[in-house]
Amino acid sequence: MSEKIKEAMKEEFKTQISQGYVTLEEIQDNSGEWVEGYMPIYYNEIVQEWQEMPSEYNDRGAAELGHMGETTIYGLMGLDLYLYYTDIFNEAVAELEEELEMSE
Repeated sequence: MSEKIKEAMKEEFKTQISQGYVTLEEIQDNSGEWVEGYMPIYYNEIVQEWQEMPSEYNDRGAAELGHMGETTIYGLMGLDLYLYYTDIFNEAVAELEEELEMSE
């Protein structure tokens, strides 16, 4: 799952950069908005993706981010997924940065 998400992120970033909408630095500066844009919003998708993410993220969201808002099970799963997606985002940006440097 993470490879699929990471590749989708990289493709979107490349498209946005090539069309002149944003720079890589702007993407990095607005990482929270990008991460939230990729996160699932429907309960069934939250549960499915939470089950598929690596177990090392289980219960980390509330511990690291606090109980930001609702403390329903879906809210807690969402916090775990936010950390997971943030790591995927960071990997995608790092790989894209490397690709862009190599193409220069």
